[in-house]
Parts: sequence; structure tokens; C-alpha cells
Amino acid sequence: MDALNYSSGDDTSGDEQANKKPKVGFKKMAVNVAPLVPIDLKSSQNFTHAVTKTKEVHYNPTAAAMWTPIAGPHHPGKDKLGQEQGVANNCVTGFFEKTHYDQMSFEEQYHTFQRYGYSQDPSSLQPRLIGNQDNIDKFKGNTVLSVVPAPVSEEQKQLRKKRKEVSGDVEDIDNYMGPWATYYYAEKEEMPEATEEQKANAEKLAESKKKKKREEEVDDMEETSEFHGKELYDYQGRSYLHPPSGLKPNDQKNFIPKKLLHTWSGHTKGVSAIRFFPQFGHLLLSASMDSTVKLWDVYNQRKCLRTFYGHTEAVRDIDFNYDGTRFVSISYDRYVKLWDTETGQMISRHTSKKIPFCGKLHPEPDKSHEILVGQSDKLVVQWDTRADEIVQKYDEHLGPVNTVTFLDNNSKFVSTSDDKKAFVWEYGIPVVSKHIAEPDMHSMPYVATTPNGKHWAGQSQDNTIQVYGAVPGVKLLTRKRFIGHLTAGYACQLGFSPDGKILYSGDAQGRVFFWDW
Repeated sequence: MDALNYSSGDDTSGDEQANKKPKVGFKKMAVNVAPLVPIDLKSSQNFTHAVTKTKEVHYNPTAAAMWTPIAGPHHPGKDKLGQEQGVANNCVTGFFEKTHYDQMSFEEQYHTFQRYGYSQDPSSLQPRLIGNQDNIDKFKGNTVLSVVPAPVSEEQKQLRKKRKEVSGDVEDIDNYMGPWATYYYAEKEEMPEATEEQKANAEKLAESKKKKKREEEVDDMEETSEFHGKELYDYQGRSYLHPPSGLKPNDQKNFIPKKLLHTWSGHTKGVSAIRFFPQFGHLLLSASMDSTVKLWDVYNQRKCLRTFYGHTEAVRDIDFNYDGTRFVSISYDRYVKLWDTETGQMISRHTSKKIPFCGKLHPEPDKSHEILVGQSDKLVVQWDTRADEIVQKYDEHLGPVNTVTFLDNNSKFVSTSDDKKAFVWEYGIPVVSKHIAEPDMHSMPYVATTPNGKHWAGQSQDNTIQVYGAVPGVKLLTRKRFIGHLTAGYACQLGFSPDGKILYSGDAQGRVFFWDW
């Protein structure tokens, strides 16, 4: 196809022809974008699958033909155009077909295979048995529900009949034996009646076993004490409970310690709790993991005065009564014991078969026989030591109870637990009067009150000391928050100086921190 034409005149000269520009011309042409393709409709109707190797399609297939699977069975998504070729996924892991197979049929085939070793082939459309061919021939392909029971011989029939006769008449209530009847050939053994001598020996043997068991329990829990001094009483009849002359109750000036003065040593394992003698503080009581409690002298020779033995496991907590003449010990052997501080005798023991974690004697003189004990079973129980019984249970916590502390002139008490809550109770009433629970609150394994009773502080597991008001109502004092020590994961104790001006706390790294209250 020619696209350009070049032309010149005959009467022009060579120079003029050289200087003259050639004329350019365009010729119009038509471009057929969609040419007609001859299609044999009859032959194209036979095509139902696309040829995967070719890049061109020389006929106009239908949409249904385009989405027909290359090979394999019909897929459920054929009627829905636009889905991917092949089986359409209807769940995360693939295609799931709903089928119905009742539970009875499944159990029948399962137990048949377990008993006889064959069952129906689940992958076959036609009924076909697979498994133990010998059993298939023997039981003729029957299942456990259709197997014909073996024939009963005449001898077995007679045995059953005679056993039924031995069972007795069902209408005879006194003599009917039912399924407990013996076979006809079994001889009925009659137990001879015991003589009076045999009965007496049996009772004696049972009593001796009970006595031996009680003696073993007493031997395991024998309560004793050892006095380590020369004389218990002086020439005026005063024991070590009497304070030194010139020492007045709560009349000491309190300062932050500057150096170590004395170390009391005597326990063979760690010390879990220490308590000063009420009002005067001239004696020190310590509980240890070696299952003993020791009483120490603070002012004179600073020696151990008495050791109390009576627990078989570690002693967790101790507490004096209002005047120090008695104290209670809490141990992991599940026993709460009340002791006489002067003579070292055990007054009473109490147990609820649960591990006690803390205990407090009531500070009032008329109620000093009552003990509040926090236990591992999420309860706070109130013991009456005179009757040896639990007179009240306080049940609200969701974890083991760690502390019990009296508030508001001993009319209330607060309990803390591993459930990161603190509950305030009216004494003797098992209903929580104040719930203390916050989303950012941590458990408080130790609690102490100020000497004036207006505040109480809790050792929080987030390395802080939280302070709450005690009267007239319990509330968190957000501005009084003591930080700087490390106690997370440890039940470090805290306390106040007798004048209430200094707050001190232990630390996980063996340090003692002091704060100005």
C-alpha cells in the first residue's frame, strides 16, 4: 500500500527542482477492529470444556461452559456464576457437606466392630462388610443388636429354674432373696453366734485401738515448755512478766535507730513473726519455722526466757491478749493454741482441719477468750476458747485470708485476702459493712493500725503502703501513700512507733525503711 507520492513538472530546471520541497499526501484507509469470524454454530455446540493450552478462544462459549470444572464431579457452586473453578469453600478448612447418620446406627456399628471385628464399610455406597472374615461367616454379618443369642441347654434351664425357686416368692417380703439368692447347689453357711467371752474380747480390742490412736495423737502434739532461767520468781514473788522498775507504759521517746544494739539468736530456722509485750515492751515473743515459740528478755540480760513446744509444723503467727498474760499461736499443722505466758502451759487447742494463716485475740478483757482466725478456705472463723467451738463464720472472700485487724474501738475488724480485696465487718455480724476493691488494687499481706486507732496501713504488693482512715468511716487516703521500698511478692511486715510518728517496713532486700508519718 502506497502512503506517499512524489511528483515534479517537466518545464522546470534542475536547480529549481532541487530547491523545491516535495509534496506529502495521505491516503485514507479503514481499520476493522472487530472482524467477522465465521462460526459454525452446530460444531461449536459440542465444545463444553476450554482447552487449557491455547491462549485464544475461536468461539463464543457461554458463562456456564466457562465455569465448568476441567475434570471431576459436579461441584455445588456451578449454579452460582463468578465463583472459582472447582469446589467452593463453605467453611475455613474447605467444603463441608451436611449428612445425616443417626447416633443409634453409629453406636451399633462401633460396638459390632469392637466385639466381632467387622462392620459396614462407611466409604462404600453399596452395603459391604469389612474386617474379620471368619467372624463375618460365623455370625452371618449380624450386628450386636441382631446376633441371635446362643441356644440355652436344658441343664442351664434347670439351673435357672432352680435358682429362681431358691429366690423365693416376690410377694413374701421377709423371705424374698431376689438377685442375691444363692445357687441351689451352694451350701448356706450360718455364722455361729458369738459367745459372751468373744463379745467382751471384741469390745476390749476396739477400745484398745481407740486408746492407742488417742495416745499417738497426744504424743504427736504434746505441749511443753522449757524455762531457761534459774528461778521463775524473785524474792517478792514477781515473775518475768513484771516490768522493770521505772518503766512506765508507753512513756518512751521514739527515735530512728542508728546502729545495731543486740541480736537474739536461738531459732534454727527463719522467724515468721515477732510481738512486743503489750504496753511496756520489756519482753519479745517470736514465732519460727522450726515449730517453736520463744520468749526473750529485752531490758536486762537479753536472753531467751522460755521456749514453747507444741506444734508439729512451722508457726505462722502469734498474738498477745490485752495484758500479755496469754498468747495464741497459729501453725501450719492446722492447730490454734492458747498458751499461758508465765507458766508455759497450753490452755486450749482448736482446729477446723484447715490451715490457719493469721489470728487475733480480742483486745477487750471481757472478750479475751475469743479468737479471730483467717484460714486457707476463704473464711474468717470466730473461736470461743472456753467451749472449743466456732461461734461465727465470716464468708465473703474469694481467696485465703491473710490478715485480721481490729478497728474502731474493737467494734469492727478488717480482713484482707489474696483476692485483692479488703472487707470491713461488724464484730459478731457475718455481713460485710464496707467493700474495698479497686481495679488497680493489689493484695495486702500485712496490716497495722496507728496507736491512736484513727488510721490503718496495708502493705500492698505494688511496692507501696496504702493508708486508710479507720474512724468514723473506712476510706482510702490518696495523699498518704508511702513508696520507695521493694515488697512485691513478699509478705513484708510493717508497724508504727508507740508515739505514732514513725512508720517502718521491711524490704525484700533485707532492708528496713522508716517514714515520717
